[in-house]
Amino acid sequence: MNTMNNALPIAKMAGKKRRWIPHDIGKNIYMWLVLILMLLPLYILLISSFKTSADVLNHFFVPTFPLVFTNFPKAWEIISPYFLTTFYYAAMNTVITTLVSVLAGYAFGKLRFPCRKLLFMCLFAKMFLPTVMNLVPSFMLAAKLGILNTVWVIVLFCVGQSQPYWVFVMKTFVEQQPKELFESMRLDGASELRIFATLVAPLLLPMISLMAINLVLFSWNDFVWPLVTLTEDSKRTITVGLYWLSKSQVGRDYGVLMSGYLLSALPLVVVFLFGMKAFMKGLTAGAIKI
Repeated sequence: MNTMNNALPIAKMAGKKRRWIPHDIGKNIYMWLVLILMLLPLYILLISSFKTSADVLNHFFVPTFPLVFTNFPKAWEIISPYFLTTFYYAAMNTVITTLVSVLAGYAFGKLRFPCRKLLFMCLFAKMFLPTVMNLVPSFMLAAKLGILNTVWVIVLFCVGQSQPYWVFVMKTFVEQQPKELFESMRLDGASELRIFATLVAPLLLPMISLMAINLVLFSWNDFVWPLVTLTEDSKRTITVGLYWLSKSQVGRDYGVLMSGYLLSALPLVVVFLFGMKAFMKGLTAGAIKI
């Protein structure tokens, strides 16, 4: 009887509609404004891809009909060579950075070796240097090494730029793991390589997925460094290719240009959609452990 009496007020409260207070209304309006401002460029890019150049200029914010589908074959014919090149750069950058960062994070987090703290502080200090500050010294170093206009000028310097942050993340994550797990495997005679392969790598899998997705996005969107170090058209990345496309005669056709931008963004959308679950797991794991 008492249970039924207690349930009645709860049922009445559940039946009542939640009142909107001014604070909630203001918060929701603010969030909607932020969402609209974030999606507005994507909306303009999408509708402009199906317009003629005149329609883009005269009807910028609204769709026009009939839709122009011929923009996409024209844009793909121009930018398709850059896709394979950029994919190659992104794959190499992601694999090398992931492997080096995970191994270095484990070494700094759980191993003891001479000058460990000093080396890590040097790596940590690199995170605070602005990218623009490194541009001229990095270009001069690449020129001295003779790797300008090669694959390695992109891969090695992208790895060097991304690595300090991810080594810090991996080290912090590894340090949070119980020491007993590592000590028990060492007592059983396991080598450090076996400990890394059977214990550390599975534990770091969510963070590795998060790192891989971020590295692909960074490599695909990098613009300044490929622009100043690559001179041959066959070795240029998709961002540089689109830049030179906008400067060419074809770039005056805004419908084709917008179609090229949209096509160049599709691989990133696919990567994020397929890796969204792993991406969210990595964010959750990083929030808990770091």
